[in-house]
Amino acid sequence: MKYGLVYSHDFSRFSYGKTHPFNLARGEKFYQYLEKNQLLSDPDIELIQPRQIPEELLLVAHHPLYLKSLKDADTGEFKMEMLQFGLGSEDCPVFPGVYQYSRLSAGASFEAFNRVVNKELNFVFNPVGGFHHAKRSFAEGFCYVNDVNLIAHLILLQGYKVAYLDFDAHHGNGVQDEFYSNQNLLFVSFHENGKYLYPGTGFENEIGKGAGVGYNVNLPLDPATDDEIFLYLYWELVPPLLDAFKPDFGIVLFGADPLNQDPLTHLRLTNNALAEVALDLNTRFKYWIGLGAGGYNLEATARTWALLWSVITAQENEAEMATLGGVFLGGSELGASSFRDLRSFSSGPEKERASTEAKRVARYIQREIFPLVGAK
Repeated sequence: MKYGLVYSHDFSRFSYGKTHPFNLARGEKFYQYLEKNQLLSDPDIELIQPRQIPEELLLVAHHPLYLKSLKDADTGEFKMEMLQFGLGSEDCPVFPGVYQYSRLSAGASFEAFNRVVNKELNFVFNPVGGFHHAKRSFAEGFCYVNDVNLIAHLILLQGYKVAYLDFDAHHGNGVQDEFYSNQNLLFVSFHENGKYLYPGTGFENEIGKGAGVGYNVNLPLDPATDDEIFLYLYWELVPPLLDAFKPDFGIVLFGADPLNQDPLTHLRLTNNALAEVALDLNTRFKYWIGLGAGGYNLEATARTWALLWSVITAQENEAEMATLGGVFLGGSELGASSFRDLRSFSSGPEKERASTEAKRVARYIQREIFPLVGAK
């Protein structure tokens, strides 16, 4: 197996603003974890430097008028007419270099696409990717250029089938909207219920339309959902769906905001749950792309991505051996003996409600979607 990490220290030159929750320092912290624990030194691992994506390729996912406004915003000077495109909002501020940053992050995902689709590497991870809220003509949810839609379209244009799994706590509305009628992209999203969290979409009855009916699978999670509930839904639904769909490639968003340390969400996962699904997906996809997406506790996000990287690249034991005698207590010490969280679970009425809701959603998917796609 061969692996790639797409990352550039140039990302640290950009900033959404001092008080904005989307902190690009998490990518740098993640990279430091890998470097400190010798997780980039294996000869089967390639460190890939991204380049800004060619401007014409952005048209695959965005309207030219939107891109013109985004390019104008690169100076950092806000103009009122930008608001019609979502630029200059609290979530998507105009800042110096915003267009260059967007092209670089999309370029990183494009590099991942090239290496995976050409079957040069089995798995490539871009921590500064997964901007799943951006629409064709609108920036939202901290997202300016939808790199997911861009690379998914490029894969589909080559006649392949794509399975898209999204573990970010916020529903990937920009991706759902783009492929809602497409039977060649299987969309599966685990996210906090839209009744409680932005963007307020992603209910289980949103199952696609036209040719895409049955290929859009939403698994809304109630607050207090923990590893046990999350993994119940995963094992009950994802393997049968993937077995029936038989994708050629996978795109997976490993958002770290479902974790119980995240300040913006209300889920209670530990990173052990994400590690378990990452390990399983690595056996199901021969060629796949991982994207960072959300995560607003900088330390927890960087540590979770480091865990996922070590698990997928079969280096977790090596990471632990690299820091003999180390103890991780949740601080910022890079030489942690383990990237794993301590297991913790919800309890009481909140847990009962979340569990009951998950079982209801699972039954709905099995009843309404499984027959449509041939899942068993």
